[in-house]
Amino acid sequence: MAVGAAGVWGVSAGLARLGADRARPPQLYEYFLDNFWFEAADLEHQALNPPLKGQHTADIVIIGGGFTGLSSAYHLSRAFPNKKIVLLEGACCGYGASGRNGGFCDAGFSGLLPYVESAGPERGRVAFDASLFGINQIKRMVAAHGIQCDFEENGMLETALDDEQARQLEKHYAIYKAMGLDAAMVHGQDLQAEIKSPRYIAGLRFPYGAILNPAKLARGMKPVVERGGVEVHERTVVLRVTPGKVHRIETEMGEISAPTLVLGLNGYSPRLGFFRDRVLPLCSYVLATEPLSPAQWESIGWQHRQGIADMRVLFDYQRPTADGRIVIGGSDAPYFADDAPSSGNYKPAIEALTNSLFTTFPQLEGLRIDHTWGGTMGFTMDFTPSVGVMGDDKNIFYGVAYNGEGVAFSQTAGRIICELMAGEESDLTKLCVVNHQMPYLGPSSLRIVFERLYKWYLTRTSAKTVH
Repeated sequence: MAVGAAGVWGVSAGLARLGADRARPPQLYEYFLDNFWFEAADLEHQALNPPLKGQHTADIVIIGGGFTGLSSAYHLSRAFPNKKIVLLEGACCGYGASGRNGGFCDAGFSGLLPYVESAGPERGRVAFDASLFGINQIKRMVAAHGIQCDFEENGMLETALDDEQARQLEKHYAIYKAMGLDAAMVHGQDLQAEIKSPRYIAGLRFPYGAILNPAKLARGMKPVVERGGVEVHERTVVLRVTPGKVHRIETEMGEISAPTLVLGLNGYSPRLGFFRDRVLPLCSYVLATEPLSPAQWESIGWQHRQGIADMRVLFDYQRPTADGRIVIGGSDAPYFADDAPSSGNYKPAIEALTNSLFTTFPQLEGLRIDHTWGGTMGFTMDFTPSVGVMGDDKNIFYGVAYNGEGVAFSQTAGRIICELMAGEESDLTKLCVVNHQMPYLGPSSLRIVFERLYKWYLTRTSAKTVH
């Protein structure tokens, strides 16, 4: 027994040391992040709604003031105008991944291409067209409600850094063409006309997609849903949820009960006990440069101002901003032990991003980095999101695990949640992600081991193939 106990202690101590990461900031409450999107949205000077205090009841409670929660609130308030809908947000609307991402508004959804390969191009095209609801919804928001979020529908450019990635691009191109979508491979001078970088050897031009300021979009959606009758409480940290026929939601300063619950928590879901063995919180980090001069922009081209991402597993994504900066994110997506969310910057990732920026654009060497920030995303083992309904009474609706592609698709998720609650059927409710069974992640105590081994493998293989 003593030997067994010592062995258990030794394994536990070893896992604790393996999970310790001195570069990760301590788990403190953070608000004024060095986030360029927050600054551009003037978040610092915006009044926040008061927290929930005392005892309350509602018909529908939405937890999370990001895009999933706000989109759900928007559609539900229109479908059920006589119901009392209350949205609870721990900090401020747009605080989490919704306001911290790279500002890409992608068409489709994560996991679409594997679905097309298994289901065929015809069904894949139906799914792709349905998923465009998210981008179109943002366009409607901009037009109908005057939300100023620097929306630019410039398309996307996928890039290859080596021959293997170029072959992957050709495969993607063939799938897009089989689906009847516009796409074009670019090489040589055509590629240089898109972007001037010695790093890229091939590109795939895809006209579907946009860039925007995600914090401006989230902050702009908040008054829209309030005008629709939704009661929004910011600065309301949810402590625990007791599900049932009537759900009980306890917050720091109050409590509210409702027969219907909507979860818009994404990577924060495990912290409240939801999807704990299905959704993996991974952290992404982003930086923004100082504004480029006209000569610097001339040196790199990028006249079409599309979003760019490369084909590595630990890839970079980058795009220009409305005021002439470059925002770049990626290069790493660390997992922290015990499913800990990101809290502030993570220097190893920021250093990797900075090196990658100047490897892609050596002509910009010396450009100042003005902002660096990070945030927590939700991932699944099969890189496919899930939107649906669960619980013994089928009264918990959710949209989760967008796998880094949630700006547009979370808008779609909000609409799906509304249609599921209303009992409607449409192309959206028939999407393959609806009630998608997310794979089991394995024991939580071993996830840090798997993550470290996987990252070691990726580092070893990418060093051999990537310029």
